Amino acid sequence: MSKPAEQINVLRERLREANRRYYVEASPTISDREYDELLKELEALEEAHPDLVTADSPTQRVGSDLTSSFETVTHALPMMSIDNTYDRDELRAWYDRMLKGLGLGEGGSVSLVMEPKIDGVALSLRYEGGALVRALTRGDGRSGDDITLNVRTIRAIPLKLHGQATGVVEVRGEVYMPADVFEKVNAGRDEEEQLANPRNATAGTLKQKDPRGVIRGLRFSAHGRGVVEPDPYEAESAFLGAMRGAGVPIADVETTDDFDAVWAYIERFDRARHTLPYAVDGVVIKVDRFDLRDELGQTSKFPRWAIAYKYAAEQAETVLLDVEWKVGKTGRVTPRATMEPVLLAGTTVRHATLHNADEIERKGIHLGDTVVIQKAGEIIPQVLRVTEEKRKKRAAPIVPPNDCPSCGRPLVREEEEVDIRCINPECPAQLRERLIWFVGRDQMDIEGLGEKAVVQLYDAGLLRSFGDIYALHEKRDALLELERMGEKKVDNLLAGIENSKGRRLTRVLAGLGIRHVGGRAAAILAQHFGDVDALTDADVETLSAIDEIGPITAESIHTFLHHAAGQRVIDELRDAGVDLTEEKRVVADDSVFGGKTVVITGSFDGFDRKELTARLESLGAKVSGSVSKKTDLVIAGEKAGSKLTKAGELGVEVWDEARLVEALG
Repeated sequence: MSKPAEQINVLRERLREANRRYYVEASPTISDREYDELLKELEALEEAHPDLVTADSPTQRVGSDLTSSFETVTHALPMMSIDNTYDRDELRAWYDRMLKGLGLGEGGSVSLVMEPKIDGVALSLRYEGGALVRALTRGDGRSGDDITLNVRTIRAIPLKLHGQATGVVEVRGEVYMPADVFEKVNAGRDEEEQLANPRNATAGTLKQKDPRGVIRGLRFSAHGRGVVEPDPYEAESAFLGAMRGAGVPIADVETTDDFDAVWAYIERFDRARHTLPYAVDGVVIKVDRFDLRDELGQTSKFPRWAIAYKYAAEQAETVLLDVEWKVGKTGRVTPRATMEPVLLAGTTVRHATLHNADEIERKGIHLGDTVVIQKAGEIIPQVLRVTEEKRKKRAAPIVPPNDCPSCGRPLVREEEEVDIRCINPECPAQLRERLIWFVGRDQMDIEGLGEKAVVQLYDAGLLRSFGDIYALHEKRDALLELERMGEKKVDNLLAGIENSKGRRLTRVLAGLGIRHVGGRAAAILAQHFGDVDALTDADVETLSAIDEIGPITAESIHTFLHHAAGQRVIDELRDAGVDLTEEKRVVADDSVFGGKTVVITGSFDGFDRKELTARLESLGAKVSGSVSKKTDLVIAGEKAGSKLTKAGELGVEVWDEARLVEALG
């Protein structure tokens, strides 16, 4: 073995062991900094020796330019839901039915597995020869989305099972977001964009089209299995123990053959769950032995050998002291309650969302009211109801503001909308939130200018517009006077700003915070018009006629570009040298793909999926992720899944790779 190969193998094993110690044993042996240094050393070696790169290398977690297409794949074994129960009597009834189903009368016993019911996203991990080859969401239980590229970014999930070099092993469990990670993510969002709970945040980030956008810090806990070939395991407890030894994180699992012990575990865990760094909404109880599970079978919906005990939603009473109306980047004004501090689900709560003025009126909430707040697995509490019998005489109705709490301009409420908005594009609160959005990773991606830096520069009076960002090089001395702004940091910041000038029109439009204009709409508009002047010249009717834009988005972009403040933004960016053009794809008149909606499914010998998508789009195709009546062509490679089946059902034309190669010449 060559020296580089030896070094690479040693580094990989050290990183895998570090992951196992951190995520499985909860006893880290190296610091995060040491881990990162080892990872960089491995990356450098693999870059110098690309022939030694393997799919299970820790470096392959970091994401790539590949775009996940979310193929729908049939589960080798269905991922069934588990029936719920909410009290001791219901749980006892299930226990008695289970014993009867096994031919055991009163006094009989069966070994049961008990484990926390983590409030996460169900996932099935398939390992072949010890290597992770596929990760599927639960989907409808029969089939799920292939999110393998995104799952590979999760450090808690091993890319290679320790000591498992042969056969097939499907590990099933929950991906979840710890509370500290969730809070960090929400800290970077304004009030109107706050994620409701860790589970929703996890589900959303796992469906990112670009693996690089998956939120870092997700965890995984295994709780079962799918297909295992060969299968040496007689019981789930044995399987989970083996997977723990192979490097897979496992929740704290206990076994018992006594019902009273099951109930004692449920009560004990109810007291302890609030101290956990993740959301748990119950306990799952399962028959341990696999042969007994087969004997019990299942109903049309649920297995008879498992049940989930669900805890009641967490609620508490407190007094509503005040309501603050906060302004987001699009001008939406949302109410946030300030309350007397109260302990709820293990944390002290002082604030809760009130959603909007209609919700306040519907629930009849007054200032000074005693209110019931609830978490129910959500990190952001909500006001559930008013305890009217405790209402005091001085309780006053909550009146929505008529004027913006930031700029003082009149607020508006559009027809058929529940939200009130500030439509002043120069509103200070909106401006600060828009600046934070503009510099973000998915927009202008300005290195060194994160949320804290934006707030610091805004408070110092150095940022008041997008144009001010590009004038900071003229204020270097003022930057150096700020706290935590040394020469190196300032130089890196200014270099990041300079680099962002070349992001082009799509990223600029996505970053301006124009209502209804996200990344997809920005890309469509930039590609259609090619530069900001042509876009500005288009009327609402022309904009509305563009596929996927529609009248609401058209009106929004037209209003922005023709408002004095919007024109000033564009002029400032242009004067600063920001590229406001987009290279338009040139489509040959005789392109066979011109104007066609194409779906790609399966894998190909001669094509990378992202490159193939880009090439087809350059030839005039619209590449879609799902098959419908509007699909003109499905290109099917090896192991094509349900999309190929649906194409056959709808009579959509299907090409194989050979036909594709022929068409591409």
